[in-house]
Amino acid sequence: MKDDFTEILDFNTDEKRSVGRPKLADKKTKRKSIIIASVSFIFVILLLIFGYGTLFGFRNLNLKGAVSKSEEKDIVKVDEIKPLVKDITLKAGTARKVYLTVLPATATNKNISYSSSDEEVAIVDSSGKVTGVSVGNAIITAKTTDGTNLSATFDVKVVKNATGKCKFTSISKTSKGISYNTECNNAVIKEIQYKVGDNNYEKLLTKKASDEIKFSDEQMKDKITLKVVYYQNNSKVSKYSTKQVEFNTKTTTRKNGSCTLDINSVKTGSAKYDITCDNASVTKIAYKIGNGSYVGLDSSSIADTVLFEESDVTRVIYFNVEYQIDGTNVKKTVTKSSIIDKKITTSKGE
Repeated sequence: MKDDFTEILDFNTDEKRSVGRPKLADKKTKRKSIIIASVSFIFVILLLIFGYGTLFGFRNLNLKGAVSKSEEKDIVKVDEIKPLVKDITLKAGTARKVYLTVLPATATNKNISYSSSDEEVAIVDSSGKVTGVSVGNAIITAKTTDGTNLSATFDVKVVKNATGKCKFTSISKTSKGISYNTECNNAVIKEIQYKVGDNNYEKLLTKKASDEIKFSDEQMKDKITLKVVYYQNNSKVSKYSTKQVEFNTKTTTRKNGSCTLDINSVKTGSAKYDITCDNASVTKIAYKIGNGSYVGLDSSSIADTVLFEESDVTRVIYFNVEYQIDGTNVKKTVTKSSIIDKKITTSKGE
């Protein structure tokens, strides 16, 4: 073995060294030195790895397997998705977002993909916003994208977006009581009602757009409120508008006025509001669920039903109404809230 090694390195063991000034290394000698240094370095490294691996913390040389196992351990898969509100009703041309509970909360990839069973009825974008296209029914499917292929569905019903209104255009005093005139745009009158003071509403037998209502002299001394209940665009959902008059006062425009707000029929996913104004006009209507942001509503719809999504945590709906006193620039607001599940309404003040 010794002879083989010396032959490789071109050493002549029988050659006698000459005494005197050392010779400079030639190219062949330099190459031999580099080879010896390289072999020695590799040998030392292997010795450190196999002999002293524990000291450096990598005795287990399966580094690739260890990294993969660590990465796999850090990935948390989704094991359940479920809709907060499964049944959704939309008016054609309107949109709302659907919401899911994704469990566990620590899931690594919570991204969801959405699709619609009938895009001629309803379409959905990548964020889960559903837009009603035309009257009908569609199923929105939500799927996980982390490889688990879990899915949940929303049943969407799109109804006709009924637009239209009836309102009182004039109310005047007569010798027998008061006469009124109404005007309807894309709506039909269901009934006419009235109330004297703070009494309950009474329904008239007439459905005429213009007519005369008899009141006693005593009743005429109090404030009288007329209500026209109507159907929009052949819809079977009724709405109404009101107008209040008071003849036992000066005809000059009063500088006081107010609007009152009532919240009725509070259910999971919907609530009805009613606004009655006296010498004032509604300028803004909005609502919000829990600590969310306010959603603006049509200020001309002083009575309507709003649809919303509420979670297991959020149980309160808030309404905010801004109104302006007639004949002035004075604006005021009234806010009310209602607990969704217990149907208890509380006022936050005016």
